[in-house]
Amino acid sequence: MRGGEGCFEEMALEVFAWQFQNNQPYRRYCESLGRVPGMVPSWSEIPAVPTDVFKLQNMVLRCFSTKEVVGFFLTSGTTREVKGRHEFASLELYEAAVLGCWREANLPEISSPWFFSQRVESAPHSSLVRMFEILGRGKKASWLIDAEGRLDLKAFAQCGKEPVQLLGTSIALLRACDEMPTVELPEGSWIFETGGSKGLTKSFSPEEVREKLSAHFGIPKKSILNEYGMTELFSQFYKWGEEEVHKGPPWVGTRVVDLETGTLARPGSIGYLEVVDLANVDSVMAVRTQDLAIAVGEREFRLIGRDPQAVARGCSRGVDDVLSSR
Repeated sequence: MRGGEGCFEEMALEVFAWQFQNNQPYRRYCESLGRVPGMVPSWSEIPAVPTDVFKLQNMVLRCFSTKEVVGFFLTSGTTREVKGRHEFASLELYEAAVLGCWREANLPEISSPWFFSQRVESAPHSSLVRMFEILGRGKKASWLIDAEGRLDLKAFAQCGKEPVQLLGTSIALLRACDEMPTVELPEGSWIFETGGSKGLTKSFSPEEVREKLSAHFGIPKKSILNEYGMTELFSQFYKWGEEEVHKGPPWVGTRVVDLETGTLARPGSIGYLEVVDLANVDSVMAVRTQDLAIAVGEREFRLIGRDPQAVARGCSRGVDDVLSSR
């Protein structure tokens, strides 16, 4: 999945043609916009579907038949909400994207992970839990949320003196801060956090999340890794500590579109973040998020936050619901 800009352009247009041919709902959507293969000169003009389209009950965004479906990921939310559904015929591309994104971001080796998460058997339709399972393979991993949603912090007291890695949603890690005494992790330890907390029971800004985690676990903010990802995409973006920009791998493209016109936003302007993810080859690769951002490069962006008009959702929302149901 590697290659230069010209390679990405060529591959994106090829995937667009493939999805236009084999994903009938997406084809109708593109035709309604008058943007079809042969008339779209650049990946930056490939039509992106809003994430809410994944919630439509009578419309499945995939390029394979029903009998080929082997599983699906669901967006988080309460039991009364309609959840987005991302079906797949194989997990090979997802696993390749997870490991490839980690490699391309030059992230450190995971040696002794503590997952503030359920196991995949308890949450089989969570893309984040599956991601943690992939990252934890072959490691002596510990899982701190049980099948009933209880956070087991007694086990964490046995983390020892060697460097550890804490991986979880912002909500789960913040809940741990509220329920356990402060600790000083061994030197060389780091934290992976994702999901944010806007719109949840208790809300913190990204800076407040870093400050709270840094103070509670005794590590510098520069050792806190933030991941940006979603159920509708197979690839992830990362930034460390006080860095301002999330960066993606060579097989993604990002763009920011004007809030009113839907056209590319002017340089430095805030708009909706759209992602073109080649790892989404079997569903739909161009997705418009409900997150606001400023474009920095063709696969880099400065995240501003979620559109305040959007319904709160995300992996932290799901974990908050699980932990609150005890």
